[in-house]
Amino acid sequence: MQTTKLYIDGAFVAPQAGGSFEAINPATEAVFARIAAGTANDVNIAVRAARRAFDEGPWPQMPAAERAAVLRRIAQGITDRLKEIAAVETRDNGKPIPEAEWDVGDAAFVFNYYADLAETHEAEGAKFVDVGDEAFSSSISTESLGVVGAITPWNFPLLMAVWKVAPALAAGCTIVLKPSEFCSLSCAILAEIIDAAGLPAGVFNLVTGTGPEAGAPLADHPLVDKLAFTGSVATGRKVMTAAAAGIRTVSLELGGKSPFIIFEAVEWILFGIFWNKGEVCSATSRVLVQRGLYPKLMQRLVEATEAISIGPGDAPGVKLGPVVSRQQYDKVL
Repeated sequence: MQTTKLYIDGAFVAPQAGGSFEAINPATEAVFARIAAGTANDVNIAVRAARRAFDEGPWPQMPAAERAAVLRRIAQGITDRLKEIAAVETRDNGKPIPEAEWDVGDAAFVFNYYADLAETHEAEGAKFVDVGDEAFSSSISTESLGVVGAITPWNFPLLMAVWKVAPALAAGCTIVLKPSEFCSLSCAILAEIIDAAGLPAGVFNLVTGTGPEAGAPLADHPLVDKLAFTGSVATGRKVMTAAAAGIRTVSLELGGKSPFIIFEAVEWILFGIFWNKGEVCSATSRVLVQRGLYPKLMQRLVEATEAISIGPGDAPGVKLGPVVSRQQYDKVL
């Protein structure tokens, strides 16, 4: 059975405490891998490696074209392993294979996008601002922020991680990534791809583990300059509190109840709530319908919903996979 490792300071290492936890296929509830369980000690080592890589390493000072070249190699590495990563994502998360393949393809696109953006941004240079007085001159320039702590969710395990990792790397930052304990395997593959792409040691670090054991120490660490979190409102509140204690920059992407105002279509209702098994922070979990259309719309919606093929994400023709974990299943019920 596969057992993952942490990726810290350019090396794949076992957790300091030696712990691990199970990766469970939500379609069968079978254990198919073990994930390295990082703790506060591992987080501290990873953050200090990222701090050192930012303060002393070449990454923040590299020309944008050199950073972009590394990002493009990462994108190509993802593309080369697309089918493999998608299969892992489906087994770990439960989403249908076509959706997983779309996510992985998009992850490669994101690295290429930010590679292009880094080069374009550097070429534009400083922006001069007219302050209305010739005795003064003013300009706006940007610089790398520092060490980024990223905590990502289980609904789009690779893609949500990449949305944080790629722009941080493009900007010359270093990063410590803590993915959800429910779905960590695609991020472990991402670490392999990043390692092969030749990123300097310490620039990217992966610490897998639970929220209390690894996520909270990352949010609380005083050497982290920026926190980026996607997940629940309850945990987001804790991350914001941790950021406030150190007056640090924080960005939160939390769940909600997004309404869909409908006049004619059924197809977009289905997409809005059933895509990715409804495990989307912007899932349209309420429907506001024009009164006169309600009876006909409900009939069509029920018929279309009953026609959805449900089953294991890797089964042919399946459109709706299993909820990600028993804990989440019980919470939904």
